[in-house]
Amino acid sequence: MRLVTATIVLAVVVIAVVTALTLSGLGGGGQAQAPPSSTPTATQQPPTQSTSTQTSGQGGAVQYDAQLAQKGVEYFKSVGCTACHSVKSLGISGGAVGSDLSKALFSTDQWLGRYYKENGLDNPASDPTKAAQLLAQFLSNPPDYSTTMKSQVAAYKSLYGDQWEKDYVPAFVEMIKMAASR
Repeated sequence: MRLVTATIVLAVVVIAVVTALTLSGLGGGGQAQAPPSSTPTATQQPPTQSTSTQTSGQGGAVQYDAQLAQKGVEYFKSVGCTACHSVKSLGISGGAVGSDLSKALFSTDQWLGRYYKENGLDNPASDPTKAAQLLAQFLSNPPDYSTTMKSQVAAYKSLYGDQWEKDYVPAFVEMIKMAASR
């Protein structure tokens, strides 16, 4: 029992240190930067945006905006998400503290799976569109039981202001949709 407790405490400390370093610009290879003002948002997409549709392998088709998903990959790396997470389906290596996010859109585990169920989605693979909407809500305002994500989002909102929800979250969601399609 003491080993489990020590492991959990160590994991929390590592996450806190990585977050502090990332937000101070010392981790992840440099300072995180706010997106340029010309970055398209979920509500202001130019008409030439490319959309890809792939079968998810989970029973539903996943549609995603390839350009916005690529912006999500850039943000994922620059914000420092790779300190804890990987997205193996997109060839993004990262830390092992957090999970591989390749199939996070269809998660039925832990916090995101619980969040989906609490919001009426028992099988996220059956409705990728609703899963993506709920993922965006989760990344904008995580529930209290997801303490690590709640503190991360608070830090990112403090750092990026309204750009977090306008630019980063839509790009991250598109990236996760692209990852799930592969």
